[in-house]
Amino acid sequence: MADSSKTLRRYGRQTVLQIFAIIVTFACVAPIALIVFASFRDVHTFNDLSLSFSGWSLAGYQQLFALGTIQTWLFNTVLVSTVGTVLTVLVDLMAAFAFSKLKWRGRDSVFLLLISTMMLPFSVTLVPTYLIANSLGLTDNYAALILPGLSAPLGTFLLRQFVRGIPDELLESARVDGASNARIFVSMIVPLSAQPMAVLAILTFVANWNNFLWPLLVIQTDSLKTLTVGLATTSTEFSVDLSSLTATTVISLVPMAILFFAFQRYFLRGVTAGAVKG
Repeated sequence: MADSSKTLRRYGRQTVLQIFAIIVTFACVAPIALIVFASFRDVHTFNDLSLSFSGWSLAGYQQLFALGTIQTWLFNTVLVSTVGTVLTVLVDLMAAFAFSKLKWRGRDSVFLLLISTMMLPFSVTLVPTYLIANSLGLTDNYAALILPGLSAPLGTFLLRQFVRGIPDELLESARVDGASNARIFVSMIVPLSAQPMAVLAILTFVANWNNFLWPLLVIQTDSLKTLTVGLATTSTEFSVDLSSLTATTVISLVPMAILFFAFQRYFLRGVTAGAVKG
């Protein structure tokens, strides 16, 4: 009898959790589904949007691609996000290697200073960063979109925590065999850090893809706009055309969805790496 009561309570808790998970999932998916639904309807406001499955149209997508700007925005976003992600992961891994496996005076103090910058919101450093970038000529070009974002304290911190777990004896044996720090980094640190690098790459790519404020500030040329800035421009140009606005939003969501479904297992492996020890 006691076992039956425990079983019923366990199933009851599981049922409650499952219902709660379904509600949360619906709350997250419903707005996206509404946007996708609206992108195929010829409507001007959400109040005019009915849930009937008649009147489907590709007019919103056709109008966007007819302008010829959405292709340029998409190319710019893919280029900036990809190059920025590769360089950010590389720079952060080199910094993590220096902060965890190389001995030099003031290492811990410099790392503490670096980590302390994580407490500052981006809005605080926005103006100084722009002034520095402007003085270096990093405005209204691809370099302006990529280079200022390479300094990522969070990425350095995450990779350092992993690199610290690599046995020092393994690196010392390589040094005894005559390997330089550069050789150790390329041949040992990079392969062993593949999983946390994959996690950081996904997070960085998503952040670069969705970045809005910095591209809006440093880019004035229409041909250099990213998709997020172009989306804001579209919302002005098509302020009464809901289908065009939502079509642009759907286009910006598709690459992120593909990235997640393609690399979700690597992301989960990287997040859980080291969580379970035998």
